[in-house]
Amino acid sequence: MNEINEIKKACESMKSAVNTAFDRLILLLGSKDATGLPMEYVYLFTANTHIFIGTKPAAVLFGEERAEADNWRKIFAAIMSKCNSDAQCHENLMYLLDKISGRDRILLSRSPDSMRRPLRIDEDMYAEVSYGTATLLYILRDRILAPANFDYSGISIVLKI
Repeated sequence: MNEINEIKKACESMKSAVNTAFDRLILLLGSKDATGLPMEYVYLFTANTHIFIGTKPAAVLFGEERAEADNWRKIFAAIMSKCNSDAQCHENLMYLLDKISGRDRILLSRSPDSMRRPLRIDEDMYAEVSYGTATLLYILRDRILAPANFDYSGISIVLKI
Protein backbone atom coordinates (compact mmCIF):
# COMPACT_ATOMS: atom_id res chain seq x y z
CA MET A 1 0.00 0.00 0.00
CA ASN A 2 2.90 2.34 0.73
CA GLU A 3 4.18 1.80 -2.81
CA ILE A 4 0.86 3.00 -4.24
CA ASN A 5 1.06 6.20 -2.20
CA GLU A 6 4.63 6.78 -3.36
CA ILE A 7 3.56 6.29 -6.99
CA LYS A 8 0.69 8.75 -6.52
CA LYS A 9 3.06 11.31 -4.98
CA ALA A 10 5.54 10.85 -7.83
CA CYS A 11 2.73 11.27 -10.39
CA GLU A 12 1.55 14.52 -8.76
CA SER A 13 5.11 15.78 -8.63
CA MET A 14 5.63 15.06 -12.32
CA LYS A 15 2.35 16.75 -13.27
CA SER A 16 3.36 19.78 -11.27
CA ALA A 17 6.78 19.89 -12.95
CA VAL A 18 5.20 19.71 -16.43
CA ASN A 19 2.67 22.42 -15.58
CA THR A 20 5.43 24.65 -14.23
CA ALA A 21 7.53 24.18 -17.36
CA PHE A 22 4.65 25.17 -19.63
CA ASP A 23 3.66 28.11 -17.41
CA ARG A 24 7.23 29.40 -17.55
CA LEU A 25 7.21 29.04 -21.32
CA ILE A 26 4.01 31.09 -21.50
CA LEU A 27 5.60 33.76 -19.30
CA LEU A 28 8.73 33.85 -21.45
CA LEU A 29 6.71 34.24 -24.62
CA GLY A 30 4.89 37.21 -23.08
CA SER A 31 1.41 35.90 -23.65
CA LYS A 32 -1.48 38.03 -22.37
CA ASP A 33 -2.80 34.87 -20.71
CA ALA A 34 0.28 34.75 -18.48
CA THR A 35 -0.94 37.52 -16.16
CA GLY A 36 -3.22 35.14 -14.25
CA LEU A 37 -0.46 32.62 -13.52
CA PRO A 38 0.69 32.11 -9.95
CA MET A 39 4.02 33.61 -8.89
CA GLU A 40 4.87 30.57 -6.74
CA TYR A 41 4.72 26.83 -7.21
CA VAL A 42 4.72 24.14 -4.56
CA TYR A 43 6.60 20.85 -4.95
CA LEU A 44 6.70 17.92 -2.58
CA PHE A 45 10.04 17.50 -0.84
CA THR A 46 9.88 13.84 -1.85
CA ALA A 47 10.16 14.81 -5.55
CA ASN A 48 13.31 14.10 -7.53
CA THR A 49 15.84 16.66 -6.32
CA HIS A 50 16.93 17.47 -9.87
CA ILE A 51 13.70 19.39 -10.54
CA PHE A 52 14.95 22.06 -8.12
CA ILE A 53 18.11 22.83 -10.10
CA GLY A 54 18.08 26.38 -11.44
CA THR A 55 15.10 27.43 -9.33
CA LYS A 56 14.75 29.95 -6.52
CA PRO A 57 13.06 28.92 -3.29
CA ALA A 58 10.60 31.16 -1.49
CA ALA A 59 9.69 29.04 1.53
CA VAL A 60 9.31 25.58 2.98
CA LEU A 61 5.91 24.26 4.07
CA PHE A 62 5.49 21.92 7.03
CA GLY A 63 1.88 21.02 6.39
CA GLU A 64 0.17 24.41 6.70
CA GLU A 65 3.08 26.08 8.53
CA ARG A 66 5.20 28.25 6.22
CA ALA A 67 8.84 29.16 6.90
CA GLU A 68 10.27 31.79 4.57
CA ALA A 69 13.60 30.85 3.00
CA ASP A 70 15.08 32.62 -0.01
CA ASN A 71 18.01 30.26 -0.68
CA TRP A 72 18.67 26.53 -0.51
CA ARG A 73 20.84 26.71 2.59
CA LYS A 74 17.96 28.37 4.47
CA ILE A 75 15.64 25.60 3.24
CA PHE A 76 18.18 23.06 4.54
CA ALA A 77 18.42 24.91 7.87
CA ALA A 78 14.63 25.17 8.31
CA ILE A 79 14.08 21.47 7.66
CA MET A 80 16.98 20.44 9.89
CA SER A 81 15.66 22.71 12.63
CA LYS A 82 12.25 21.07 12.40
CA CYS A 83 13.85 17.62 12.57
CA ASN A 84 16.09 18.60 15.47
CA SER A 85 13.13 20.03 17.43
CA ASP A 86 11.63 16.53 17.73
CA ALA A 87 13.18 14.85 20.78
CA GLN A 88 13.54 11.39 19.23
CA CYS A 89 14.93 12.78 15.98
CA HIS A 90 17.38 14.91 17.96
CA GLU A 91 18.68 11.78 19.67
CA ASN A 92 18.94 10.03 16.29
CA LEU A 93 20.84 12.99 14.83
CA MET A 94 23.22 13.00 17.78
CA TYR A 95 23.89 9.31 17.18
CA LEU A 96 24.60 10.01 13.49
CA LEU A 97 27.17 12.73 14.18
CA ASP A 98 30.53 11.98 12.53
CA LYS A 99 29.09 8.80 10.97
CA ILE A 100 27.65 10.22 7.74
CA SER A 101 30.21 11.26 5.19
CA GLY A 102 30.51 12.04 1.52
CA ARG A 103 33.50 11.21 -0.64
CA ASP A 104 35.69 13.92 0.86
CA ARG A 105 33.99 15.39 3.92
CA ILE A 106 31.82 14.56 6.91
CA LEU A 107 28.22 15.65 6.25
CA LEU A 108 27.03 15.86 9.86
CA SER A 109 29.53 16.49 12.64
CA ARG A 110 30.14 17.70 16.17
CA SER A 111 32.71 20.17 14.86
CA PRO A 112 32.82 22.52 11.84
CA ASP A 113 36.59 22.13 11.52
CA SER A 114 36.77 19.79 8.52
CA MET A 115 33.85 21.42 6.67
CA ARG A 116 34.05 23.79 3.73
CA ARG A 117 30.79 25.59 4.57
CA PRO A 118 29.40 24.47 7.93
CA LEU A 119 25.85 25.23 9.02
CA ARG A 120 25.25 25.23 12.78
CA ILE A 121 22.17 23.14 13.57
CA ASP A 122 22.51 22.94 17.35
CA GLU A 123 25.16 23.01 20.03
CA ASP A 124 27.85 20.57 18.84
CA MET A 125 25.94 19.78 15.61
CA TYR A 126 27.03 21.08 12.20
CA ALA A 127 26.08 20.11 8.66
CA GLU A 128 28.11 20.57 5.49
CA VAL A 129 26.16 22.70 3.00
CA SER A 130 28.77 23.39 0.32
CA TYR A 131 26.92 21.57 -2.46
CA GLY A 132 24.70 22.33 -5.43
CA THR A 133 20.93 22.31 -5.07
CA ALA A 134 20.17 18.71 -6.08
CA THR A 135 23.05 17.25 -4.09
CA LEU A 136 22.29 19.37 -1.03
CA LEU A 137 18.64 18.27 -0.99
CA TYR A 138 19.58 14.63 -1.64
CA ILE A 139 22.03 14.70 1.28
CA LEU A 140 19.43 16.29 3.53
CA ARG A 141 16.61 13.93 2.64
CA ASP A 142 18.31 10.61 1.96
CA ARG A 143 21.55 10.76 3.93
CA ILE A 144 20.43 12.66 7.05
CA LEU A 145 16.65 12.76 7.54
CA ALA A 146 15.91 9.17 6.48
CA PRO A 147 18.52 7.63 8.84
CA ALA A 148 17.26 9.95 11.60
CA ASN A 149 13.75 8.48 11.07
CA PHE A 150 12.26 11.92 10.44
CA ASP A 151 8.94 11.86 8.54
CA TYR A 152 9.42 14.41 5.75
CA SER A 153 6.42 13.29 3.68
CA GLY A 154 4.40 16.36 4.69
CA ILE A 155 7.09 18.86 3.65
CA SER A 156 6.80 20.91 0.48
CA ILE A 157 9.09 23.46 -1.15
CA VAL A 158 7.68 26.75 -2.47
CA LEU A 159 9.47 28.05 -5.56
CA LYS A 160 9.43 31.55 -7.02
CA ILE A 161 8.76 32.07 -10.70
